[in-house]
Amino acid sequence: MSGYDSLGLGEERGRRIDALKRSQDTFERDTDYALSDLKSKPSYIEDTVERLEDRERSATRRFDTFEAELQEAKEIADARSDELEESITATETGLERLATRVSALERHLRQAEGAVVVDLDVDRGGKLRGLGLAVEEGLAAEEVLLSAHQRNVLQLRITHYQQARQALAAHRSTVRDAAAVLASTPAGGPRRKKAEQAFAKAAAEAQKGQERIGQLAQSAQGAQAEQAADKARRAKSAAVIEAGQRAYSQLRVRLRSRLSEALTGTDLLPVWFTTALGPMAPHARRRNGWKPPWTSWTIG
Repeated sequence: MSGYDSLGLGEERGRRIDALKRSQDTFERDTDYALSDLKSKPSYIEDTVERLEDRERSATRRFDTFEAELQEAKEIADARSDELEESITATETGLERLATRVSALERHLRQAEGAVVVDLDVDRGGKLRGLGLAVEEGLAAEEVLLSAHQRNVLQLRITHYQQARQALAAHRSTVRDAAAVLASTPAGGPRRKKAEQAFAKAAAEAQKGQERIGQLAQSAQGAQAEQAADKARRAKSAAVIEAGQRAYSQLRVRLRSRLSEALTGTDLLPVWFTTALGPMAPHARRRNGWKPPWTSWTIG
């Protein structure tokens, strides 16, 4: 038995030794692989760093190129701006010289024999003056009337009073209905509790409404009086305002016709006209900004 045991122990020891050798071989292979991998990493890192440096140098070159192009564009823009300013200055100088020559020519024309100056102030038969007086009377009659905003304010005061009266009537109706329930239901009933709450709330609101409605009534009465007075003034001055509007329309047509004939004709314009308005009509966009003092009249 002892010989077999000795043989069994030897085999077991051999297997362990073989296992240890295999483990050692595996460890050596893994170690060699790890060392090889570690040796290759510095080379990879160096390649990566070199690529990054190349990218940085390329980006720097592009930035320098862009900065140079931007500086060149700025110089070109500055040069063109200077050229434009010089051109504008030269144009302004030319216009000033031209205006001076035109003024000199106009003076010579006015002094020349047979020169005719348009008389824009002439009013044969006093027709223009009559139309102007009618316009002034219409404007004066319209000024004493209430504006649309003022009429809206007066109507709002009357509306507040009417709404307050309707609210007061509703609260009083609630009080009467609640009082009828209280008078016809025993204490502790479900309807009676709701009626008590409704009665208390509606009575308080009715009291507040009654106190407020006195002030609103006085304001509404004053508004109604102002409305009546304005209505009477409108009825009295309606004919004057309508006549003024018709006169305004006729006056505009006549004045426009006279100015159009003067501007398109060959006669000289008055000095006061050219000094204030220039020798020709303004541009359409500027002309749209001209408004008469009676902007509320929309006559074509």
